[in-house]
Amino acid sequence: MQPVLEIRKLGERSYTYTVRAPRSAGEAPPKACYVDLGLTSFADCLRDAAQALTYFSRVYIRYEGLCVGQQMVMRLESQPDAVVGELLADYARQTDVPPAPKPLPLQAPIARAAVAS
Repeated sequence: MQPVLEIRKLGERSYTYTVRAPRSAGEAPPKACYVDLGLTSFADCLRDAAQALTYFSRVYIRYEGLCVGQQMVMRLESQPDAVVGELLADYARQTDVPPAPKPLPLQAPIARAAVAS
């Protein structure tokens, strides 16, 4: 089993996270087994969660309700700023509105050759 770490931004400098078991398809998410409120940065959430997840090698991470990948738990503690950069880049890719497709160029009507009678 690989746990799920869910992080939410509460304010300019306030984050919260929960740790829970993954859910099976069609199931409601299980209740959180750990909740921490009021950390001051995303990196602080990762460091704190890493200490709670010492028995696991990997963790799924969700940010603001979107799955942003999975990470080695040891990286959450040893390289939290690098992990934050990767997770936020993945979040930005998922939330970025794709550009509108360019309209196809209009083709000039095909000229018909005059038929001599």
